[in-house]
Amino acid sequence: MADNGPELTFIAASSFEWDDDKNHRNIEKHGIDFDDAVEVFDGPILLYRSDRNLEERWVAIGKSNDHVIAVIFTRRNDIIRIISARSARKNEKESYRHTSIGRPAKGKD
Repeated sequence: MADNGPELTFIAASSFEWDDDKNHRNIEKHGIDFDDAVEVFDGPILLYRSDRNLEERWVAIGKSNDHVIAVIFTRRNDIIRIISARSARKNEKESYRHTSIGRPAKGKD
């Protein structure tokens, strides 16, 4: 199959979980509460695998409170475990916006 660039997708999850201490640190560092980050999964997301750790992790780019954010997570069966949430980087925002309106993103990844 040819790679046509990023596509929007949806993820179904039975529930979400996270470490409360990690959530507090995330709020201090990035200003995003994991309770708000779960909103990303209510709509279409750009999804890609994160290669930063040995554990299989994913990055979902989507909207929460009208802001484009990145949610880093892992899946355990039908449960999404949130690891981190931050503002999307410039290239992630551009990819999300261009993909959501049906145009390819410009420039390098």
